[in-house]
Amino acid sequence: MDRWKRTHPRAGWLAALALVAACGCQTVATPEEKIANGHIPREFDKVSMPDYVLESPDLILVEVLEALPGRPISGERLVRPDGKITLGFYGDVYVAGLTIPEVKEKIILHLRKFLTDEALGLVEMGPDGLEPKLGADGKPALIDPKDSSTVFIDVTAYNSKNYYVLGDVLVAGKMPITGNETVLDAIQYAGGLMPTAAPQNIRLVRPAPPGACCEQILPVNLAAITSGGDPTTNYQIMPGDRIIVYRDPIVRLTVFLDRLAAPFQTVMGTILQSSFTIRAVKYAAAPISGFGGGAAGTTGRIPPQLPLEPGAR
Repeated sequence: MDRWKRTHPRAGWLAALALVAACGCQTVATPEEKIANGHIPREFDKVSMPDYVLESPDLILVEVLEALPGRPISGERLVRPDGKITLGFYGDVYVAGLTIPEVKEKIILHLRKFLTDEALGLVEMGPDGLEPKLGADGKPALIDPKDSSTVFIDVTAYNSKNYYVLGDVLVAGKMPITGNETVLDAIQYAGGLMPTAAPQNIRLVRPAPPGACCEQILPVNLAAITSGGDPTTNYQIMPGDRIIVYRDPIVRLTVFLDRLAAPFQTVMGTILQSSFTIRAVKYAAAPISGFGGGAAGTTGRIPPQLPLEPGAR
Protein backbone atom coordinates (compact mmCIF):
# COMPACT_ATOMS: atom_id res chain seq x y z
CA MET A 1 0.00 0.00 0.00
CA ASP A 2 2.82 2.41 0.94
CA ARG A 3 4.58 1.56 -2.29
CA TRP A 4 1.43 2.38 -4.25
CA LYS A 5 1.20 5.77 -2.52
CA ARG A 6 4.85 6.48 -3.32
CA THR A 7 4.40 5.60 -6.99
CA HIS A 8 1.10 7.49 -7.29
CA PRO A 9 1.60 10.68 -5.23
CA ARG A 10 -1.26 12.49 -7.00
CA ALA A 11 -3.88 9.80 -6.66
CA GLY A 12 -5.31 11.32 -3.49
CA TRP A 13 -5.62 14.73 -5.10
CA LEU A 14 -7.35 13.24 -8.14
CA ALA A 15 -9.86 11.41 -5.92
CA ALA A 16 -10.62 14.59 -3.98
CA LEU A 17 -11.02 16.53 -7.23
CA ALA A 18 -13.44 13.91 -8.52
CA LEU A 19 -15.59 14.15 -5.38
CA VAL A 20 -15.65 17.94 -5.50
CA ALA A 21 -16.62 17.91 -9.16
CA ALA A 22 -19.35 15.36 -8.50
CA CYS A 23 -20.90 16.91 -5.43
CA GLY A 24 -20.46 20.56 -6.40
CA CYS A 25 -20.27 23.54 -4.12
CA GLN A 26 -23.92 24.64 -3.93
CA THR A 27 -24.89 26.26 -0.66
CA VAL A 28 -28.24 27.37 0.70
CA ALA A 29 -28.07 31.10 1.22
CA THR A 30 -31.44 31.33 2.98
CA PRO A 31 -32.38 28.60 5.53
CA GLU A 32 -35.81 27.04 5.12
CA GLU A 33 -36.79 27.97 8.69
CA LYS A 34 -36.13 31.63 7.97
CA ILE A 35 -38.15 31.40 4.78
CA ALA A 36 -41.13 29.95 6.63
CA ASN A 37 -41.14 32.91 9.02
CA GLY A 38 -40.48 35.49 6.30
CA HIS A 39 -42.67 37.28 3.80
CA ILE A 40 -41.45 35.74 0.55
CA PRO A 41 -44.44 35.38 -1.83
CA ARG A 42 -45.43 31.75 -2.19
CA GLU A 43 -48.42 29.54 -2.90
CA PHE A 44 -51.53 30.77 -0.96
CA ASP A 45 -49.63 33.98 -0.14
CA LYS A 46 -49.08 35.62 -3.51
CA VAL A 47 -48.67 39.30 -4.27
CA SER A 48 -49.79 41.44 -7.18
CA MET A 49 -47.17 42.40 -9.70
CA PRO A 50 -46.19 46.08 -10.02
CA ASP A 51 -47.35 48.12 -12.99
CA TYR A 52 -46.24 46.42 -16.18
CA VAL A 53 -43.35 48.16 -17.92
CA LEU A 54 -43.24 47.78 -21.69
CA GLU A 55 -40.17 46.41 -23.40
CA SER A 56 -39.37 44.74 -26.69
CA PRO A 57 -41.02 42.53 -28.02
CA ASP A 58 -44.34 43.25 -26.25
CA LEU A 59 -47.52 43.73 -28.27
CA ILE A 60 -49.87 46.57 -27.40
CA LEU A 61 -53.29 47.58 -28.71
CA VAL A 62 -53.60 51.22 -29.80
CA GLU A 63 -57.04 52.49 -30.77
CA VAL A 64 -58.09 56.08 -31.46
CA LEU A 65 -61.82 56.48 -32.10
CA GLU A 66 -61.66 59.81 -33.94
CA ALA A 67 -58.56 59.71 -36.14
CA LEU A 68 -58.21 61.48 -39.48
CA PRO A 69 -60.50 60.22 -42.30
CA GLY A 70 -58.72 57.45 -44.17
CA ARG A 71 -55.95 57.37 -41.54
CA PRO A 72 -57.33 55.10 -38.79
CA ILE A 73 -55.32 54.12 -35.73
CA SER A 74 -56.44 50.69 -34.62
CA GLY A 75 -54.79 47.34 -34.01
CA GLU A 76 -51.76 45.78 -32.38
CA ARG A 77 -48.36 47.45 -32.38
CA LEU A 78 -45.07 45.63 -31.76
CA VAL A 79 -42.51 47.23 -29.49
CA ARG A 80 -39.44 47.08 -31.70
CA PRO A 81 -35.88 46.44 -30.51
CA ASP A 82 -35.29 50.21 -30.60
CA GLY A 83 -38.12 50.65 -28.08
CA LYS A 84 -40.52 52.36 -30.51
CA ILE A 85 -43.94 51.53 -31.94
CA THR A 86 -45.17 52.77 -35.27
CA LEU A 87 -48.44 54.60 -35.79
CA GLY A 88 -48.14 54.59 -39.57
CA PHE A 89 -48.94 57.98 -41.02
CA TYR A 90 -48.58 59.57 -37.56
CA GLY A 91 -44.96 58.50 -37.04
CA ASP A 92 -43.18 56.54 -34.30
CA VAL A 93 -43.40 56.82 -30.53
CA TYR A 94 -40.81 55.60 -28.03
CA VAL A 95 -42.60 53.54 -25.37
CA ALA A 96 -39.96 51.20 -23.84
CA GLY A 97 -39.64 51.57 -20.10
CA LEU A 98 -43.12 53.11 -19.70
CA THR A 99 -46.28 51.79 -18.05
CA ILE A 100 -49.61 51.65 -19.88
CA PRO A 101 -50.93 55.00 -18.49
CA GLU A 102 -47.62 56.64 -19.36
CA VAL A 103 -47.75 55.23 -22.89
CA LYS A 104 -51.30 56.52 -23.31
CA GLU A 105 -50.29 59.99 -22.21
CA LYS A 106 -47.25 60.03 -24.51
CA ILE A 107 -49.22 58.84 -27.55
CA ILE A 108 -51.92 61.47 -26.98
CA LEU A 109 -49.35 64.25 -26.66
CA HIS A 110 -47.72 62.99 -29.86
CA LEU A 111 -51.07 62.92 -31.72
CA ARG A 112 -51.86 66.52 -30.78
CA LYS A 113 -49.69 67.45 -33.77
CA PHE A 114 -52.30 65.88 -36.06
CA LEU A 115 -55.63 65.80 -34.18
CA THR A 116 -57.66 68.31 -32.19
CA ASP A 117 -58.09 68.13 -28.44
CA GLU A 118 -61.77 67.32 -28.96
CA ALA A 119 -60.90 64.31 -31.16
CA LEU A 120 -58.43 63.08 -28.55
CA GLY A 121 -60.98 63.40 -25.74
CA LEU A 122 -58.99 66.02 -23.84
CA VAL A 123 -61.76 68.61 -23.55
CA GLU A 124 -63.73 68.51 -20.32
CA MET A 125 -67.46 68.72 -20.98
CA GLY A 126 -69.89 70.80 -18.98
CA PRO A 127 -72.69 69.48 -16.77
CA ASP A 128 -75.03 69.12 -19.73
CA GLY A 129 -72.48 67.04 -21.66
CA LEU A 130 -73.01 69.12 -24.78
CA GLU A 131 -70.77 72.14 -24.33
CA PRO A 132 -67.14 72.14 -23.16
CA LYS A 133 -66.40 73.48 -19.74
CA LEU A 134 -64.51 76.76 -19.86
CA GLY A 135 -61.52 77.58 -17.73
CA ALA A 136 -60.57 80.82 -16.01
CA ASP A 137 -58.94 82.06 -19.22
CA GLY A 138 -62.11 81.48 -21.21
CA LYS A 139 -60.63 78.51 -23.08
CA PRO A 140 -61.98 74.95 -22.92
CA ALA A 141 -60.72 73.16 -19.83
CA LEU A 142 -58.54 70.12 -20.51
CA ILE A 143 -58.42 66.86 -18.61
CA ASP A 144 -55.45 64.62 -17.88
CA PRO A 145 -54.48 62.71 -21.06
CA LYS A 146 -54.56 59.46 -19.06
CA ASP A 147 -58.32 59.98 -18.56
CA SER A 148 -59.14 60.33 -22.25
CA SER A 149 -62.19 58.30 -23.35
CA THR A 150 -61.37 58.25 -27.07
CA VAL A 151 -57.86 56.72 -26.92
CA PHE A 152 -57.37 53.17 -25.64
CA ILE A 153 -54.07 51.44 -24.87
CA ASP A 154 -53.67 47.89 -23.60
CA VAL A 155 -51.17 45.03 -23.64
CA THR A 156 -52.17 42.04 -25.78
CA ALA A 157 -49.00 39.92 -25.45
CA TYR A 158 -46.62 39.99 -22.49
CA ASN A 159 -43.47 38.88 -24.27
CA SER A 160 -40.69 40.71 -22.46
CA LYS A 161 -41.06 39.28 -18.95
CA ASN A 162 -39.83 35.70 -18.51
CA TYR A 163 -38.31 33.23 -16.08
CA TYR A 164 -35.91 30.34 -16.72
CA VAL A 165 -35.84 26.65 -15.80
CA LEU A 166 -32.36 25.17 -16.13
CA GLY A 167 -30.67 21.87 -15.41
CA ASP A 168 -31.96 18.30 -15.55
CA VAL A 169 -35.53 18.92 -16.69
CA LEU A 170 -37.18 17.59 -19.81
CA VAL A 171 -37.59 20.98 -21.53
CA ALA A 172 -35.16 23.55 -20.16
CA GLY A 173 -35.25 27.16 -21.27
CA LYS A 174 -37.16 30.43 -21.09
CA MET A 175 -40.80 30.49 -20.00
CA PRO A 176 -43.31 33.36 -20.30
CA ILE A 177 -44.62 34.69 -17.03
CA THR A 178 -48.20 35.63 -16.16
CA GLY A 179 -47.66 36.54 -12.50
CA ASN A 180 -49.44 33.50 -11.09
CA GLU A 181 -46.84 30.73 -11.54
CA THR A 182 -45.17 28.92 -8.66
CA VAL A 183 -42.08 26.70 -8.58
CA LEU A 184 -44.25 23.60 -8.96
CA ASP A 185 -45.96 25.12 -12.00
CA ALA A 186 -42.59 25.97 -13.55
CA ILE A 187 -41.24 22.42 -13.14
CA GLN A 188 -44.46 21.01 -14.58
CA TYR A 189 -44.30 23.34 -17.59
CA ALA A 190 -40.69 22.22 -18.13
CA GLY A 191 -41.84 18.59 -18.48
CA GLY A 192 -40.77 17.44 -15.02
CA LEU A 193 -37.44 16.16 -13.73
CA MET A 194 -35.19 13.84 -15.68
CA PRO A 195 -34.03 10.52 -14.12
CA THR A 196 -30.57 12.04 -13.68
CA ALA A 197 -31.86 14.96 -11.55
CA ALA A 198 -31.39 15.35 -7.82
CA PRO A 199 -34.84 16.28 -6.42
CA GLN A 200 -33.24 17.26 -3.11
CA ASN A 201 -30.96 19.81 -4.80
CA ILE A 202 -33.13 22.45 -6.47
CA ARG A 203 -32.58 26.19 -6.12
CA LEU A 204 -34.41 29.34 -7.08
CA VAL A 205 -32.01 32.18 -7.88
CA ARG A 206 -33.62 35.61 -7.84
CA PRO A 207 -31.54 38.39 -9.44
CA ALA A 208 -30.79 41.39 -7.31
CA PRO A 209 -33.14 44.33 -7.92
CA PRO A 210 -31.65 47.71 -8.80
CA GLY A 211 -29.73 49.08 -5.85
CA ALA A 212 -29.40 45.73 -4.05
CA CYS A 213 -26.05 44.14 -3.30
CA CYS A 214 -26.51 40.54 -4.39
CA GLU A 215 -28.90 37.92 -5.68
CA GLN A 216 -31.17 35.81 -3.49
CA ILE A 217 -30.74 32.02 -3.41
CA LEU A 218 -33.75 30.09 -2.13
CA PRO A 219 -33.85 26.31 -1.53
CA VAL A 220 -36.73 24.29 -2.97
CA ASN A 221 -37.95 21.31 -0.96
CA LEU A 222 -39.71 19.46 -3.76
CA ALA A 223 -40.50 16.40 -1.63
CA ALA A 224 -42.30 18.57 0.94
CA ILE A 225 -44.20 20.40 -1.81
CA THR A 226 -45.39 17.30 -3.67
CA SER A 227 -45.64 14.62 -0.98
CA GLY A 228 -46.37 16.73 2.09
CA GLY A 229 -48.39 19.56 0.54
CA ASP A 230 -46.10 22.09 2.25
CA PRO A 231 -46.21 25.45 0.39
CA THR A 232 -43.27 26.96 2.29
CA THR A 233 -40.80 26.68 -0.59
CA ASN A 234 -43.36 26.72 -3.42
CA TYR A 235 -42.46 30.33 -4.20
CA GLN A 236 -44.31 32.65 -6.51
CA ILE A 237 -42.25 33.14 -9.67
CA MET A 238 -41.07 36.68 -10.38
CA PRO A 239 -39.73 38.03 -13.71
CA GLY A 240 -36.12 37.05 -14.21
CA ASP A 241 -36.14 34.13 -11.74
CA ARG A 242 -33.89 31.13 -12.44
CA ILE A 243 -34.93 27.69 -11.25
CA ILE A 244 -31.90 25.38 -11.30
CA VAL A 245 -32.30 21.60 -11.04
CA TYR A 246 -28.91 20.08 -10.25
CA ARG A 247 -27.74 16.66 -11.37
CA ASP A 248 -27.51 13.67 -9.03
CA PRO A 249 -23.97 13.43 -7.51
CA ILE A 250 -23.51 9.80 -8.59
CA VAL A 251 -24.37 10.68 -12.18
CA ARG A 252 -22.06 13.67 -12.06
CA LEU A 253 -19.21 11.50 -10.76
CA THR A 254 -19.83 8.96 -13.51
CA VAL A 255 -19.75 11.64 -16.19
CA PHE A 256 -16.60 13.13 -14.69
CA LEU A 257 -14.82 9.76 -14.67
CA ASP A 258 -15.95 9.07 -18.23
CA ARG A 259 -14.43 12.36 -19.32
CA LEU A 260 -11.19 11.51 -17.54
CA ALA A 261 -11.04 8.09 -19.19
CA ALA A 262 -12.07 9.23 -22.67
CA PRO A 263 -8.57 10.32 -23.85
CA PHE A 264 -7.01 7.06 -22.65
CA GLN A 265 -9.74 5.02 -24.34
CA THR A 266 -9.13 6.91 -27.58
CA VAL A 267 -5.37 6.25 -27.42
CA MET A 268 -5.81 2.56 -26.59
CA GLY A 269 -8.38 2.16 -29.37
CA THR A 270 -5.99 3.76 -31.86
CA ILE A 271 -3.11 1.53 -30.74
CA LEU A 272 -5.18 -1.65 -30.97
CA GLN A 273 -6.55 -0.71 -34.38
CA SER A 274 -3.06 0.10 -35.69
CA SER A 275 -1.68 -3.18 -34.33
CA PHE A 276 -4.49 -5.17 -35.91
CA THR A 277 -3.94 -3.42 -39.26
CA ILE A 278 -0.18 -4.10 -39.22
CA ARG A 279 -0.68 -7.79 -38.41
CA ALA A 280 -3.31 -8.11 -41.11
CA VAL A 281 -0.99 -6.56 -43.69
CA LYS A 282 1.87 -8.87 -42.66
CA TYR A 283 -0.39 -11.92 -42.86
CA ALA A 284 -1.64 -10.92 -46.32
CA ALA A 285 1.92 -10.38 -47.57
CA ALA A 286 3.26 -13.75 -46.27
CA PRO A 287 4.03 -16.36 -49.11
CA ILE A 288 1.66 -19.32 -49.46
CA SER A 289 3.63 -22.62 -49.42
CA GLY A 290 2.96 -26.36 -49.52
CA PHE A 291 0.86 -26.60 -52.71
CA GLY A 292 1.68 -27.34 -56.40
CA GLY A 293 5.26 -28.58 -55.86
CA GLY A 294 6.19 -25.25 -54.29
CA ALA A 295 8.13 -22.34 -55.64
CA ALA A 296 11.82 -21.73 -55.30
CA GLY A 297 12.89 -21.96 -51.70
CA THR A 298 9.85 -23.98 -50.63
CA THR A 299 9.78 -27.67 -49.70
CA GLY A 300 6.40 -28.65 -51.17
CA ARG A 301 5.52 -30.90 -48.25
CA ILE A 302 2.00 -32.28 -48.16
CA PRO A 303 0.32 -31.94 -44.77
CA PRO A 304 -0.78 -35.18 -43.17
CA GLN A 305 -4.37 -36.26 -43.80
CA LEU A 306 -6.71 -36.93 -40.90
CA PRO A 307 -8.90 -40.05 -40.95
CA LEU A 308 -12.19 -39.43 -42.66
CA GLU A 309 -14.13 -41.94 -40.52
CA PRO A 310 -13.73 -43.36 -37.03
CA GLY A 311 -11.51 -46.45 -37.13
CA ALA A 312 -10.16 -45.78 -40.65
CA ARG A 313 -6.49 -46.64 -41.24
